[in-house]
Amino acid sequence: FSKVFERDLIQLPSKLREKVYALPGIMQASRADSTINKYCNSFLRFKKWAKEQGIEESELFPSKPLHVSIYLACLVQRANSPSPIVDAFYGIKWAHDLVGFNSPTDNQFVKNIMEGGKRIVAKPVQKKEPITVENLRCMYLKLFECNNLYNQRIICMVLLAFAGFLRSSELINIKRSDIQFLPDHIEIFIESSKTDIYRDGTRVVIARTFSYMCPVSNFELYLRLAGIQDDSEEYVFCAISKSGSGYRLRNREKPLSYTRVRELFIEAFTGIVDNIKVYGLHSLRSGGATASAVRGIPDRIFKRHGRWRSESAKDGYVQDPLSERLSVSKELGL
Repeated sequence: FSKVFERDLIQLPSKLREKVYALPGIMQASRADSTINKYCNSFLRFKKWAKEQGIEESELFPSKPLHVSIYLACLVQRANSPSPIVDAFYGIKWAHDLVGFNSPTDNQFVKNIMEGGKRIVAKPVQKKEPITVENLRCMYLKLFECNNLYNQRIICMVLLAFAGFLRSSELINIKRSDIQFLPDHIEIFIESSKTDIYRDGTRVVIARTFSYMCPVSNFELYLRLAGIQDDSEEYVFCAISKSGSGYRLRNREKPLSYTRVRELFIEAFTGIVDNIKVYGLHSLRSGGATASAVRGIPDRIFKRHGRWRSESAKDGYVQDPLSERLSVSKELGL
């Protein structure tokens, strides 16, 4: 920041110069932290490549369209998916937009290189299969033991994600202070999510079903086994270690990683679904969405519960049963 605006900073009155320190932090708040990290790392990789190719610092930023095009072409030659190409394009764009420079990514030639590269390395999107209620029943019967904290953790996570249409990032970042138990349901405050660009937060409500697979009662059991107090600020889903004949939570200030939750998911559903490779954590959100759609939940309520911003995003999570798809041609009067 100081390098880009070095000349302007020198010319500023001293009183204004003292206020400049606040600008970088406010600029970074224009995007989610995860997005900034991704864009920043992508731009730094481009910068490293440019220096290795002998490009002068003065020509590196703002970058030249031809240099960016050659970099994208190099990525195309070794990429296995469009992601590295797209990340590089938008990382370079982000860095220039951040300080108000004209971005080389606005150049039509650069855009054509990116689109061409995406087409060359593109592969069909393989969406994960949705988990069904029957899959959940089998998982529950396989794992449930009255005082087994280790098993109750994944049971609880799976049921909450399915019933609340929770993304994995939303699930693992739940804290005890985000939860409010009520007589007929639970409210979970989601501080930030993929579609909550201004981080206003939202509340997910999940009903008590009063069955053995009730997400709320299983959550209450988990919290009791874990020894998490009602007034705690700790993450709910943490690492677990063996303690004598049982288990206990450890590292309560740190949530489980995505990788670890995925491992637990695979462990729980292996032997229950036919091919575990076509299932993932997204299968829980899409499974809950599919089950709701099949049961005729009104679109408005359905969309709000899943926190989708558009109809197309919502519909992408629903897998229509074959019987419903066949009903279209059956009703044509042929």
